[in-house]
Amino acid sequence: MKKRNALALLALGALAATPASASDKQDFERCDGRVHPGKQNDGMRGEASQPYSFFGRAGAAPLGVIAACTRALASPRLLPTQTLRKAHLLRARAAARLETGDAAAAIADLDLAINAAGGLAADRFYQRSMGVSLDLLRALALAQSGDLAGAVPLANRAGAARPWSLDVQRVTATVLQAARPVGSASTSPWLTTARLSPRSAGIALMKEAEIGNFAGVVALAPAVKFDWPVAPLASAAFAIRDVGSQALIIGAIMKLDIAYARAATGDVAGARGELAELQRHVAAARPAPSPQGAATLSFGGMSWEGLDRYLETRQRQVEARIAVAEARVPDAIARLVGNPMPQDAATIELLGALKLAVPAKDGALVPDAASYSKRLADNRQKTLTEAVSSALLAPETPRAVVDYERARPNILGALVGGALTFGTSLLGGIDRTDGFRTRANPDGTTKVEFIGNTPSSALVQEMTLLRAAEVTRAAGKPAFVIVARSDYTRRLQTSRGGMPISSTAQGYKTELTIRPVDAGVEAGQALDAIAIIDALGPLYYEEKPKTAARTR
Repeated sequence: MKKRNALALLALGALAATPASASDKQDFERCDGRVHPGKQNDGMRGEASQPYSFFGRAGAAPLGVIAACTRALASPRLLPTQTLRKAHLLRARAAARLETGDAAAAIADLDLAINAAGGLAADRFYQRSMGVSLDLLRALALAQSGDLAGAVPLANRAGAARPWSLDVQRVTATVLQAARPVGSASTSPWLTTARLSPRSAGIALMKEAEIGNFAGVVALAPAVKFDWPVAPLASAAFAIRDVGSQALIIGAIMKLDIAYARAATGDVAGARGELAELQRHVAAARPAPSPQGAATLSFGGMSWEGLDRYLETRQRQVEARIAVAEARVPDAIARLVGNPMPQDAATIELLGALKLAVPAKDGALVPDAASYSKRLADNRQKTLTEAVSSALLAPETPRAVVDYERARPNILGALVGGALTFGTSLLGGIDRTDGFRTRANPDGTTKVEFIGNTPSSALVQEMTLLRAAEVTRAAGKPAFVIVARSDYTRRLQTSRGGMPISSTAQGYKTELTIRPVDAGVEAGQALDAIAIIDALGPLYYEEKPKTAARTR
């Protein structure tokens, strides 16, 4: 027996002394997407990849991520000096916990990540990437747990730190949106995103409809651009999710939101006009009937039959609200009886308006809005969860901005006059086009684009915006309006047996079409060129050391 115990203890000791197995290298990649840390100073080897799912969103199941992160954090491969990688792993686990709805555990991991970073917290590149990311994740966690008073200041701080990053502003707006009251007017947090991207004007409008701020919907309607299909869609348009089919769906949603908002604010003629316009566009986009029934094709998404059902339900909702506005209560009730209604703020407002319109003795006959309110609250929670992945900003270091240095080789020698700001001193006679593409368009706009191999999409967005500000000042204008915008990600896809298994970002590209304007022109949309140069110039124009810490 003693011999057996001795052998057991010997085996246990050997097991404890065994180095990490080769298989545990995968835990790091399964956790935060990067390969195992190796001997590198910060442990940040490789670029973050994500598992690929053909039938759903890219990304591993949150519980699997949590388990992998826990093993990676305990692995001897993670050296005590690799504090940035430890913080990165803890952040990944916090994000996965948020996706499971465990806000308390997520906040605990965020605290650990801050402690792990230690002295890195004083580095400005860390502050504006990992620091902002941790603030956004904590804000999402607090909002998810109902602590909106704690969430809002954190979200505002993160947004103020990266005011020119579209990704950061969208997550910030998502948190602030969760704190807005349903059914009453409040300041929209989405207006900043609409200035950075024209397409975001439509998002801003739908967000007002989402919380029942119908006066806000009407106010934003003139700024929204509709990209209706100009010809009948292909029979399989919804199946392949082509651009025209998606534009039709988004256009229909926004047009119905505007129609209801007009009815709810008393403009019944305007509401009818919106419905009529929508019907014309849908009819123009509808393909000719096919004997094979190809028009019904769908692949995990919308079909013509599904779109028609959606349109019928939403149009009935608008017509019922018009009837209430015109004091035709029986007609409004007739449209509701036996018909499903959308689970949204418009239905809540409709039921409230109908309850006020019917005789007091019949008020109890109007359906209760409690179930609709609960569904709306659940959807707001879901929106917070969906924003988690967008809050995972890539860590930044001086090395990450090398692309802008190469694009602007003469900028440091061109600095003049210490009394002048960056915005007024970096003008004229400087070759700033290397690494960028700038093209003047016949209509007076200018297209500015930048492709960067930096691991941070936010950096590329800011670099392109900075270049746009320079072009504006070179044209002698103080401000510019973004007319069109496109953001791209270049990815390396790994396949096995012909099936994709992972995707790794290799670089980013932002295209801006801008129109330089005079002071005071389009004040709601114009961006101050000098303010952008003053804010971003100190970061991107500063001379960097010839050797910098690696980010890969």
